[in-house]
Amino acid sequence: MGAGAAVTTPPMSEPVRRRELCRVCGGADLPTFLDLGAQPPANALLRPEELSRPEERFPLALCRCPRCQLIQLTHVVAPDRLFRNYVYFSSVSQAMARHFAALAREVADRFVPAGGLVMELGSNDGILLRSLLGRNVRILGVDPAQNVAEVARRNGVPTIADFFSADLARRIREEHGRAHALHANNVFAHIDDLDDVMRGVDEVLDDRGVFVIEAPYVVDLLEHLEFDTVYHEHLSYLAVRPVAHLFERFGFEVFEVQHQPVHGGTLRVFGRKRRPGNPPVDPSVERFLEAERAAGTADPARLAAFAFAVQALREELRQAVRGLRDSGKRVAGYTAPAKGTVLLNYCGFGTEEIEYLADATPAKQGLYCPGVRIPIHPIERFRADPPDVALLLAWNHADEILQKEGAFREGGGKFLVPLPKVHLV
Repeated sequence: MGAGAAVTTPPMSEPVRRRELCRVCGGADLPTFLDLGAQPPANALLRPEELSRPEERFPLALCRCPRCQLIQLTHVVAPDRLFRNYVYFSSVSQAMARHFAALAREVADRFVPAGGLVMELGSNDGILLRSLLGRNVRILGVDPAQNVAEVARRNGVPTIADFFSADLARRIREEHGRAHALHANNVFAHIDDLDDVMRGVDEVLDDRGVFVIEAPYVVDLLEHLEFDTVYHEHLSYLAVRPVAHLFERFGFEVFEVQHQPVHGGTLRVFGRKRRPGNPPVDPSVERFLEAERAAGTADPARLAAFAFAVQALREELRQAVRGLRDSGKRVAGYTAPAKGTVLLNYCGFGTEEIEYLADATPAKQGLYCPGVRIPIHPIERFRADPPDVALLLAWNHADEILQKEGAFREGGGKFLVPLPKVHLV
């Protein structure tokens, strides 16, 4: 991800509240179609001394707005419970580093003049912006997580450790000028108050600038049963139609759309301010709108079928893991991503099923997965004391991981891939 963190936050006096109105269009009828139960925040990893304390759990369910077709969470958890100290560091994945470097180069080459400003909201550890170091452009990141912002600064990326807002955007414009490219990668869908963000984007973006959003695509969510991408940080599940609706309200337009294979399938939207003389809108916009209609993203029956298929997959995965354990096989989890927290809690797996999790992120090692309280160890533990089967929780990085852990497979170890279909590799 670029960030995986929220960049703007409305004031919330309570830890959680139900979303009564659609955050894109204000529609009031938001029927629920998928319920994953009460779960802890996916990145709220536990320190050993916290194991004796009860954990906060919040409703985790999806609803649909019939008016603009935005799919979104039914409840919003207070952002200060989710993002001030963040344990996801984008640069752990080399595949993501390559992905964001390519995106940064494409956007800079197409839209940013010499000396122009490139900004990223939710810039995490600087994975995207640092690929522009040495080029004749200026860079600036915004990320509310103090710990990852400090890492970004050490990587040479100037970073403001704060939540993005219209007020902050005005201050940035006064100090740095307007941005010619503004990125929001895997962060736009984490924002509750989209109106304030759009006001901020309008404030800071040059009249000829580009606003680039990348987020998991709801068509892939439905087609590949990616229920584990549903977690409290991820408030909206984006498609072109609701994004275009939001943009139009603020004088913007979607002018190009791309699909990327990372994270199980992501949507990349290019937006700009509506102004005379803009080049024609790319045909890709209409192609994606038609694909969404064909996929049934607005069809209640299609969404109900998705929820039923998710429940069936959970039972299949439970049977697979418990069957392995009953036959005497040792099972561990490979990586400890947010999606892994959701999957483990939804399936009800604990240490009786999954012995431990192995993850390369130092900030996660020595901690415990929320809810299920499975210990997280370094990858070295996995290699020194390999299980018989590794549940591949970061299934979206399967190709990279299978190649990296070739020795495990050559020694007889197998990976159990949970999505989009349960199977052993």
